[in-house]
Amino acid sequence: MLLLTGCSVSQPAPAEGQSMVALPPTLLETSGLHCEQQDFISFNDSVGKPVLYRFDRTGAVKQQLELSVRNSDWEAITSDDKFFYLADTGNNAGHRTTLFIYKVPLNWSGLKQPYRPERLEILLPTAGKPEPYQHDLDFEALVYQQNTLWLISKSWQSQIPARYKLDPELTQQKLGEAMPFVSPGFLVTDAVFEQGTQEWWLVGYPDPRKAIWAYLSNAGFQPQIARYDNKLQVLETKALPTTGQVEGVCIDQDKQIWISEEGNKANPALLIQTALSSGK
Repeated sequence: MLLLTGCSVSQPAPAEGQSMVALPPTLLETSGLHCEQQDFISFNDSVGKPVLYRFDRTGAVKQQLELSVRNSDWEAITSDDKFFYLADTGNNAGHRTTLFIYKVPLNWSGLKQPYRPERLEILLPTAGKPEPYQHDLDFEALVYQQNTLWLISKSWQSQIPARYKLDPELTQQKLGEAMPFVSPGFLVTDAVFEQGTQEWWLVGYPDPRKAIWAYLSNAGFQPQIARYDNKLQVLETKALPTTGQVEGVCIDQDKQIWISEEGNKANPALLIQTALSSGK
């Protein structure tokens, strides 16, 4: 459906403080991104192998963990001090009635593979039958914050992302009430919360159905990042240093902001240091 998929689009040259590293072919459809000390955690999205990958800043894979669950549409990852929370929550077509979040230990050593994680079930509203790409029940961002999981909508229909509060200890729960962000002007593909500044960072790209100019001019996805305060008011929006399909964002221990973008037949997936900092 995405108009730019498979297109070869030239990337801008990295500016000072930025870097771009090609990820290996095993992560061509990298979806979420999590900063873990000096490393990163990621995975492929829909129908990819059910594997988590740990890799370093050169893109070299250091560790893999296979899960004994189906990758219906893995989209995001976050963590507390014990677990990763892996969101199988992609729902572009709108056909899903239940989403899943998997709890995986931070320490993979000694885990028998394929590992069977604990599963949280999220029940979606059943009223009506959403049309593909014309609803707000597709979710590509998950954030852990103070004993709470926040699932954030991509919002194809309204173009206004919303967060939904989830309990990380409940094995089954309803989606609950939407708490909208001020619209950043793009579809949200990932998010992260910085505890120190109490700020949210959302990444994504303009709706490809509306940004026909980008397709016709070979300008790429024109991804952006938005910074919000803890009341969900937008503080600023900036263009990101790439033209690819940005799918992940995380903040490392030095407060530096990293993004990842999905690859295609013509281009590898990328890990990008943005030169942005959560402290500035």
